Amino acid sequence: MNNLTPFIGTWEYQNGNEIFRVSIYEDNLYLKGDYWFIEVNNGVETIICESNYNIPNTNIYNGYVIFGGSLDGIKMGAQIDDNTIDCENGLDARKGVDGTFGLTIQSGCLGCPITAEWKVSIIRGMRTVGEPREFSIPTDVIMTKMN
Repeated sequence: MNNLTPFIGTWEYQNGNEIFRVSIYEDNLYLKGDYWFIEVNNGVETIICESNYNIPNTNIYNGYVIFGGSLDGIKMGAQIDDNTIDCENGLDARKGVDGTFGLTIQSGCLGCPITAEWKVSIIRGMRTVGEPREFSIPTDVIMTKMN
């Protein structure tokens, strides 16, 4: 039996004025999600890059980049497509790094925010020439559940 409910919602990692935000939702008994890189200045959030972007010269959006599940409600296992490798120079759906990740909920105090350890690993295997070998997304951080 799966237990997806603890993971559904918005998770954030903040480093200075930069936020890495992940939205996870349930779809047909699976967990799916998207992410954003956000900059905060004087309380105003500006999206720098997002995984569900409009593919250039089309009316098509990239779609979800997280796909996984959980059996115990404590650890989520998933595949992730880091498709925002070249955010500053124009996104290209063909460029990216595929990986696996775990989101492990940490036990906390009563009334404290829910936190989870986010760990991402690159999928082993052959790479083509010029293919990115590092993630643009955080690979080992503590995320806080916002809702």
